[in-house]
Amino acid sequence: MIPRLLLGLLLLAPPALAQDPPADGLRMQGPVPTLRLADGDFTLRPTARLDADAGSFFGQEEPGGYRSGVNLRRARLGVSGTAWRDVTFAVTWEFGGQNPNDYSNFYEAQLAYTGFEGVALRVGAFTPQHLPDYAGSSFDLPFLERSAIANVAASLASGDSRLAAGAETNGALGGGGARYNTSFYVTAGVGSAPHDEGQRGLIGRAVVLAVDRPGLQLQLGGDGAVQFHPGAGAGPESVRLDDYPELRVDGRRFLDSGAIPAGKAWATGPEAAARIGPILVEGLWQTVGVDADAGPARRYEGWSVSALVPLLGEPRQRVRDTGTWRRPSGDGPLGAVELGLRYSTVDLRDGSRGARQDIWTAGVNWYPTGRLRLAAQYENGRTALPGGADRDFQAIGLRASFNL
Repeated sequence: MIPRLLLGLLLLAPPALAQDPPADGLRMQGPVPTLRLADGDFTLRPTARLDADAGSFFGQEEPGGYRSGVNLRRARLGVSGTAWRDVTFAVTWEFGGQNPNDYSNFYEAQLAYTGFEGVALRVGAFTPQHLPDYAGSSFDLPFLERSAIANVAASLASGDSRLAAGAETNGALGGGGARYNTSFYVTAGVGSAPHDEGQRGLIGRAVVLAVDRPGLQLQLGGDGAVQFHPGAGAGPESVRLDDYPELRVDGRRFLDSGAIPAGKAWATGPEAAARIGPILVEGLWQTVGVDADAGPARRYEGWSVSALVPLLGEPRQRVRDTGTWRRPSGDGPLGAVELGLRYSTVDLRDGSRGARQDIWTAGVNWYPTGRLRLAAQYENGRTALPGGADRDFQAIGLRASFNL
């Protein structure tokens, strides 16, 4: 009798794992308030990002060198969410300085359709998935700034706030577990830059996780960009390649090709990343070409290689949607700490014009939580200028970051 009664109660009782769907309204997801409407078809949440930098240059003998300073590198406020479940959107304003002493600009306004499995169709002003330093979140960058060659190549047709439309895909290859990521966009100017709408370009990236084992991951790929119309400024079209010394607290840029009258430029090259045990090694090579209006075509090149070693907490993990490597989670009682080493070089010399920059960087990142980061790095670099007027420099940079 008793067994039959217990069986009847079990049959009448609701399944133990059954849960009511989340109700519409305003609720907290961790520290983030999220609005949910229409049974989840529409969601809205605030976004915020803060990067506060300080940098000190020393070891410069020549006058007119780099100056020490501080910079509110990023101070972003915005909203993101979903509509009709398969459409994501984001709008962001930048109150920080993409360039030193340059504050308060429109940063992002994008829409993406994600209704096809493994595909995102994206349009607006955003950061396209081009080059490993730009394909993921800037909060995941292991150093204070991207490598100089990544910035030079991205300046042609991608980078932050780029007006673009394109597609991003990811999925599995065969039955071996290998994964791929591709992205392709048509681009125009930079949304936050005035008088920049005349630019036209194409960019693409493709990577494959060729080896995916517990103690070894190997990803190989390549990136390409073509700028058909520089389109910036009045007068004849020209291309100018330049960058800061991988620290943005001063507006000086000695790495500079000068303005080159040209109607077309391009950049292409391979990228590779390997995680061997807990250590992540990543490299990028780019050849940059400028089809000058007068004289021969210009060819430049640069590359970077870096290594990240976790000292506390888990190592970085691959992000399936972007083919990049996410920052440590910081879930441990003391968070996560990693050591980073990088060498980068860019050669923009052309006869009596241009410059070459080489920088060694060592840095430490501490993630007390997944939303906080404290970073310190040391740079030792040299900029070779025409006439033998080389500039050696050393610098210490500090950053405090918050990401909502």
